[in-house]
Amino acid sequence: DTSIIFLFNTSNSSNYIFQHQMRLSSPLILAAAISSSTAFAPSALTSRQSSGSATRTFSAAVRLKAEKENGRRLPPVLPVDLPSSDDIPKDIDYPFVAQRVDLFLQGMSGGAAAAMFGKPKSDKTTTIPAKTLIVRTQKIAAQIPNASEYKFFGNGDHSSNLEYLLKTNPFMATALTECDSGFELRAFDKDDPKAEDPSASLFRQILSCLGGANRRVNIRFDAKMSIHEIRVYEENTRKLLKRINRNDKEVDRWASSALFNLSYYASCVHANIHVLHYILTAALDESSRDFGAMNEWAKFYATNIPDKYLEVSMVLIRDQPNNILNILPPLSPDTSCDVVHDTYALLTGSAGYGADGEMLRSILEKLLNVWTSDPTNYLENMLNVPKEKMMEAGVLTEFMKHHDMIPDFARDVAEALKDTDGDKFGIAEDRLKVYLNRCSGITSGIASLENWIELMAVTGIVHGTTLSYSRLLADADVLRWRDIRIDTWQSPDINIHVKVLATICGMDEHRHVMSSSTDVVGEKYDEKLHAVLETYEQKSNALKEAYKNKIMEDMDEFNNYGWILSDFCPNGFDGKQLTVTTYI
Repeated sequence: DTSIIFLFNTSNSSNYIFQHQMRLSSPLILAAAISSSTAFAPSALTSRQSSGSATRTFSAAVRLKAEKENGRRLPPVLPVDLPSSDDIPKDIDYPFVAQRVDLFLQGMSGGAAAAMFGKPKSDKTTTIPAKTLIVRTQKIAAQIPNASEYKFFGNGDHSSNLEYLLKTNPFMATALTECDSGFELRAFDKDDPKAEDPSASLFRQILSCLGGANRRVNIRFDAKMSIHEIRVYEENTRKLLKRINRNDKEVDRWASSALFNLSYYASCVHANIHVLHYILTAALDESSRDFGAMNEWAKFYATNIPDKYLEVSMVLIRDQPNNILNILPPLSPDTSCDVVHDTYALLTGSAGYGADGEMLRSILEKLLNVWTSDPTNYLENMLNVPKEKMMEAGVLTEFMKHHDMIPDFARDVAEALKDTDGDKFGIAEDRLKVYLNRCSGITSGIASLENWIELMAVTGIVHGTTLSYSRLLADADVLRWRDIRIDTWQSPDINIHVKVLATICGMDEHRHVMSSSTDVVGEKYDEKLHAVLETYEQKSNALKEAYKNKIMEDMDEFNNYGWILSDFCPNGFDGKQLTVTTYI
């Protein structure tokens, strides 16, 4: 890090980089500046306080407009894209999200992030400022009846946190495979270290992209999803180093390592859902342009999505630089900024999770095509364990209640729109199929509006559970595994800490799967469409209310693990929501 410190302390480059990222202005992109500059130029961060709404001046919407006018494409996250520049729908900005994220980032840039640098990782108070900012700025305590006793970021029982997350969170549950004892979280196979075997799970494939110490941790669970045994393998020799059972004093240490691995895995799948939603919402918006009843509803989905896609390409997945010293002068400021973006990219940057970008993009591209080619079987294609076995173990029981409503919801919405104007519906649906078939890099099996709705709804519900697992990166015991070999917090640790927490800011209660709200688009829906949306929203809300009452029957469990369980509670409860799209 000495070379980086030299750059930031002896030139104006750090301030330039900070201002350049601020001009890109999407709040998550701004987080890159905070996390990459904090340790080296804290003074540069103070300028953020006075910038106010100016951060939206050069928004991603302007970037989109410039790309279209100049005949250029958006920066590709994966080798997939929309049909042509003319087919990129007009961006629909949504300042509410930006304002909420800004509140958190302003607090972090005011000194909270800089205060972490160089402090011992064993000092768990170093992450308290970020936790406090999330609770205060996002108002997540408003609906919690006993907020003073509620553990918004967990109680430090990492073994139990791991068990709860794997049982309830659809990102996490897809990492499980079968084994003799029941289930396994298999990050590594000594006979197939690069996960090249066709039978390798998605979790193991994505983990194979990740370097660093102590990533090779496999955990076996019994038939009821309690930890049975943890196996830790040596990084280079692949030898088994130790076996740990549920009662071993080291079990929490290695469970926290597995939680870090899972946060990386879930973040990769999460980023891919952003790409999927960018393509799908653009397709519906463009295809329904001559059918007002459908297009009004399409705008509800499309709001803020291009901004989010741009953030993925700017902040999450970028090519890694070959040598971090490339940021030193005499390179131009623009080049320096690009390299800083690359270095601090959350998933692929050497100062992020550190995944091999080429390997990861190949895996995610294939995964995206699995989703688009088989739109009605998202869950079946993601799970490695038969649903019946998972139900017996109590895995994803609440998620499945919402999931199972989706086919009827999709059918009834499509029928309502068809009844409104059959001719226009037919034209729009045909355009949708043609548009998706013209997108480069994907194979589309979306043959109807019903297919489109099913895929959007299930991935929207899955995306909503980002709001729980992302809190893991506010836990010092989990965050330390970015580089367990260093005892003090460094800028790459702060990078992940700030960016991941920024992604869970800005939740708006009106934007959930099966919502009938028109607050976002400001237009009334067609009467038949609105009636269907209201019916399913009421069914969904009834499930959420009943579930909230159920998990609050045991207040000790609720206080300690409600931060995980509350994903399926009423909208806004503990800052949670089953998000309609990747707007957040």
